[in-house]
Amino acid sequence: MEYAQARMQARHGARPDEAAWQRLGGQSGFAAYLAAARASSLAGWLAGIGDEAGPHEIELALRLRWREAVHETARWLPAEWADAVRWCAALVDLPARSWLAGGGEPPAWAERDPVLAACLGAPESLLPATLAAWLADWRRRWPTGGEDARRLDAIAAGVAAHLARFAELPPAAAGDARRALARDARHWFRRHAQSPAAAFAYLLLLALDLERLRGELLLRALGREEAP
Repeated sequence: MEYAQARMQARHGARPDEAAWQRLGGQSGFAAYLAAARASSLAGWLAGIGDEAGPHEIELALRLRWREAVHETARWLPAEWADAVRWCAALVDLPARSWLAGGGEPPAWAERDPVLAACLGAPESLLPATLAAWLADWRRRWPTGGEDARRLDAIAAGVAAHLARFAELPPAAAGDARRALARDARHWFRRHAQSPAAAFAYLLLLALDLERLRGELLLRALGREEAP
């Protein structure tokens, strides 16, 4: 775990702080925001997103970057934990899998997504389609019980509590709720250093960054498309 912790710590230290996010938020147009983000530690998320990218291109590119980040993290960890870490790549697909499993029409970008495209026309490939199913499969991938399992259960419970609260919040409170979860994730990352639980706290922090970046990019891309 020493190698994995060192790599995660370095990447965590380079993540944008709240002041950096606020500076980026001052860029009102898509092109200006994209240029500023490319000059920041978020640049690695932006591969495949050009100056004229629309919402579909943004969605596809960020999905690919998330999967890459998860698989990179899995390579850092001891081999017995790699499968549980790699399983986190599927989290980004759960909303689309659920939609498609329920008979919904594929979104416009789905056929260009290598993971979702493989599921189209093969309903059995859409599983897991719910967070509960994903969690059950994730737990089956843990190689050990004991303290590692207790730590992971505590993190999962904390995230579940956040999701339950988040579902009841007004939109104006969403940002504060996400920042509170990020504080919890940083605490878990520090508290569980040198253990597999730190990897999942680290991925949670990356997911929160990616979610925030996605929202900022889509807001500006949609605004550009709606402009007269």
